[in-house]
Amino acid sequence: MSQPKTVVVVGGTGFYGRYLVADVLRYTGADVVVVARRPARPAFADPRVRVVRADHADAAALRRIVTDAAALVHCAGPYQTLPLGPAIAAIDAGVPYVDLAEDGPFRAAVLQRAATATAPVLTGASVVPALQVIAVQDLAEGLDRVDEIRCAAAPDTRRHRGPAMFEAMLRGVGVPFEAPRGGRPVRVHGWSEGEWVRFPPPVGRRLVHQVYAMADLTVLAERFGAGTISFKAGTEHAWLNRLLAAAATVRARTGRPRRAELGTPAVRAMSWLAGRFGDEAGGFLVEVAGRRAGHPVRRALGMTAARDGGRMPSLPAGIAVEEILAGRLSAPGAAPLDAWLPPSRAWAALAARGIDLWRDEAYPTAWRPAGPAR
Repeated sequence: MSQPKTVVVVGGTGFYGRYLVADVLRYTGADVVVVARRPARPAFADPRVRVVRADHADAAALRRIVTDAAALVHCAGPYQTLPLGPAIAAIDAGVPYVDLAEDGPFRAAVLQRAATATAPVLTGASVVPALQVIAVQDLAEGLDRVDEIRCAAAPDTRRHRGPAMFEAMLRGVGVPFEAPRGGRPVRVHGWSEGEWVRFPPPVGRRLVHQVYAMADLTVLAERFGAGTISFKAGTEHAWLNRLLAAAATVRARTGRPRRAELGTPAVRAMSWLAGRFGDEAGGFLVEVAGRRAGHPVRRALGMTAARDGGRMPSLPAGIAVEEILAGRLSAPGAAPLDAWLPPSRAWAALAARGIDLWRDEAYPTAWRPAGPAR
C-alpha cells in the first residue's frame, strides 16, 4: 500500500492558511505539514496534520522540510513584504510550488526564479490575479477586444482576520500608484474612488474603494490589453469603508502617518467589534466591457458564499493542489495564469466547494445563476 502524499503549507496557522489546510484535507487524500513560527492555536485536530516550527524566511530549513513533498503552498504574510524563502526552497528541491501572493514585485521575483524550476511554479493563486484571469478569459470569449476590466470583492466581516491582512491594507491606505484609466496611466491612491456596486445575492449592494497596487494591474493589462483596470473592495459596514477612505485622503495629502501599519492592532480590534454585527456572506465579481462586431458588450461574472465568505482567496490555491496531485498541473517552470485551469473546471471546482456562481450578460441588469463556462 502506497504512502499518502504530503503537502507542506507555510503559514498554515494563519487566516487563509487554515482555510487552505482544510481544503487539502477535504478534497485530497494528502497529509499536511504545517510550517509555522509559533505553535498552532487552536491546534489542528485532524491526525493527518503535523505542525513543524520554522521561520518562513529560512530557505535552508524549509528545503529540508519540503524534501519528498508533493507540493509546497506559501500562505504566509505580511502580503506586501513576502519572504522568498518558501519559493526558493521548493524550486531548489524540485517540488511543485503554489502561493497566494497578490503583490506585483514578489510575483516578478518568483517568476524570475521559476526559469530554472524542474517542477510547476504557480504564483498568484488567489482571487488576485489567478481567479481574475480565469474569469476575464471566460467573459472575453467572442469579444473582438476588451476595453475595461473592473473587479470588486466583498469580504465577510464575521470571521476575524490575522494581523498580516490588516498590515497590508494599512500600508496601502493613501499610498499613490498608477492605474490604467481609459488607456493612460492615472495617479490614484489606496482606498479611493468609492462607488456602490451590486453583488449577486446574498451580498447585494456594497460600497467599495480602490485598494492598493497589486499584481493584477500588470497581469491583466499584458494578457487582455484593457485600457481601464480596477480592483475595489469594501466591507458590509459603509461607515467603516468611509472612515478608511477619509484616512486615505489625509495620508495622500499630508503623507502622515508615515507608517500607518503601526495602527494594525487598533484597526484589527475595530474590525473584530464590527464583525460581531456582521455576517459570513462574501462575494467577488468581475465585469468586462468590450466590443463585438462593432457593438458594445458589458458582461459580469460573480461568485458568492453564504457562509465562510472569507475563504474565497484561498480556494484557487486549494484547487491548484488538487490539480498537482491529479497530475494535471505538471509542466516545469512558471504555470501561465490563463492556461493552468480552464474556466469550466475552475467553476466546477468552486461549485463543489460551496461557491454560488452568477452571470449578468448586460451588467448591471440582473444576476442569474450561472451555467457552464463558455
